[in-house]
Amino acid sequence: MSDSGTAPVPEGQRIEALGDQLVKVHDMLRGELASLRRDLAEGGGSSGTPAPLDQQLRKKCLSFCEFLHGHHTAEDERMLPGLARSHPGLAPVLERLTREHSVISKALDRIQELVESGDPVGVRDDVERLAAEVEAHLDYEERQIVEALNSYGPVTL
Repeated sequence: MSDSGTAPVPEGQRIEALGDQLVKVHDMLRGELASLRRDLAEGGGSSGTPAPLDQQLRKKCLSFCEFLHGHHTAEDERMLPGLARSHPGLAPVLERLTREHSVISKALDRIQELVESGDPVGVRDDVERLAAEVEAHLDYEERQIVEALNSYGPVTL
């Protein structure tokens, strides 16, 4: 044990509160979404009409959609049920988050379909709509549950 009475953190691991970890993941999602939006906006041809989606941009878009789907699935299956048990007063918030995950999931599915069909205008427009929904969702989620998640105390990651 260290002088503080806690066991040392094994090399390669860190201790962080769950809510703080969630904010870091959200910040990464915000950055990836901003990058995707820039790349889609810059994909316009010289005539101002979007060029066909190149392979790299298609992969980037599909990867973002898959990651966000996975993030929300993990929240729905693991994080939100735990919060419901430990913080029953958050029930209305957790129900809203679950509904928003469903709406965002449908938008992600549509974007994936547009990417597969090669519709650059549809992809760009739907990603712009998605960005507003995702930003509002992430902001709301952080305002409502980060403190509750941090109440669990630090965990080894």
